[in-house]
Amino acid sequence: MSKKNRLRAMYWACSDKPLNFMTAMIDISVIIPTFNRLACLPDALDSVFSQPGVRVECIVVDDGSSDGTVPYIRERYKERDLIVIEKPSRSGPQVSRNLGMEVARGEFVTFLDSDDYFEPNTLAERVRLCRDGELEALFSSFRVKFVGRRWDLVKNVGKTARDCPGDYAAALRDFKIAPMITIMYRRSAHEGFKLDETLASGHDDDLALHLIRTCRFAFDDVLAATIVQHVGERVATPRNLMIGDAQLLQKYSTDLVRLHGCGYLNRRRGQALAGLWSVGQFKRTAQLCPVAADHGSMAVALALGVLYLPRRWWNSLRKRVMMRVVRVVL
Repeated sequence: MSKKNRLRAMYWACSDKPLNFMTAMIDISVIIPTFNRLACLPDALDSVFSQPGVRVECIVVDDGSSDGTVPYIRERYKERDLIVIEKPSRSGPQVSRNLGMEVARGEFVTFLDSDDYFEPNTLAERVRLCRDGELEALFSSFRVKFVGRRWDLVKNVGKTARDCPGDYAAALRDFKIAPMITIMYRRSAHEGFKLDETLASGHDDDLALHLIRTCRFAFDDVLAATIVQHVGERVATPRNLMIGDAQLLQKYSTDLVRLHGCGYLNRRRGQALAGLWSVGQFKRTAQLCPVAADHGSMAVALALGVLYLPRRWWNSLRKRVMMRVVRVVL
């Protein structure tokens, strides 16, 4: 059985609605991967279904939850345009997002994490901006909400507070472009596209770079979503963050040399090496070896890595101290 047919079979087994159950045009498909998030998933779903002026298809991909997530949301949202896909075994959020992207039928596609939520009245505005500007991708602004024991701290991250590259060359200078849940793209312009499941982290960066490289895009100032982070919570481990940074650097090394030169790539490679070493990933050093003769010198990169390592350790220590202070204050 082909992968597409297996997916259709999984869909039929997990949903009480056939693939063509909606005949009206769907404006946007929202894909939510989840694993044992029953306590907060309804808030995420309510923020999707309460959006006015837009026809939404919501796709929840469950990664083997054991807390009753699937039966609960099926019953609570049985009158909504909700698709639920149950994976037989746990395989991570990127596999879940890719499954959701395969069955999505909206004009646009966006993502939401099960512990975050969309701000009111923002989906229709983002769809309008895409249509009016004939955009194939849109990067929206967002809020970060730190939830503490005594009070919460909310930070608005708009266009003036972040890097908004104007082209692919500028985007390559800083992979950290936009969180996954703030990215919207036109499905017809990226038919068949999948997230890179081999990356340890940085999937939002990889998606952003792909969109900026291949299509007409824009950044807006709509505070589209809130990222909820409990004080002390780690979204990704430092180890995975450093490995993901190194993987992305190697993946885009040819473009970096073409647009910025091998000297720039050597500096970035040295920084990535320092990051790997700072989390004890010495065995991964060889993964950053140049893949072509014009991609710089590994000896130079190693020397730069040694020079950058004290700065990396200092930044890591400073971040840990800052987070400890935040935990005490909040």
